[in-house]
Amino acid sequence: MPLITLQEASAWGEKSKLAPALVELDLDLLAQIEVEVLGRIAAVADTVTWVDSSSAPSLVKTIIAKYYVAWLIDRQYSEDEELSAYATLLRTSALRLQEAILSSEIDIPGATVNSDGLPSIWPIDDDPYFTMAEGPAR
Repeated sequence: MPLITLQEASAWGEKSKLAPALVELDLDLLAQIEVEVLGRIAAVADTVTWVDSSSAPSLVKTIIAKYYVAWLIDRQYSEDEELSAYATLLRTSALRLQEAILSSEIDIPGATVNSDGLPSIWPIDDDPYFTMAEGPAR
């Protein structure tokens, strides 16, 4: 199931110019965008339960919708510089939101955050296999 609806994607598209592309979702394109977005966000949040539009947080759906419409614009209207500039704006906005989530600058309301975003296997100073101290004295 897609994480966004056609209506959520359409909110970011210019209705008259994108009408042909926003009649239905391109599920192949959308699936790839969702993999990229969730792949990055999974570093700091549990994304496993986000399986459709009703379970995905609004902020994540906004990021996906912006990327989706940006790709639609670039794919279908790349020769029109004004639309390409808008696609760049959408893509940049989505990327900034992702970066803000990853840096903990903003939270995803309702999301389960991974333990401080650090890898589950993290070297500790008490572990002699990972110590940074000098070797044995001679």
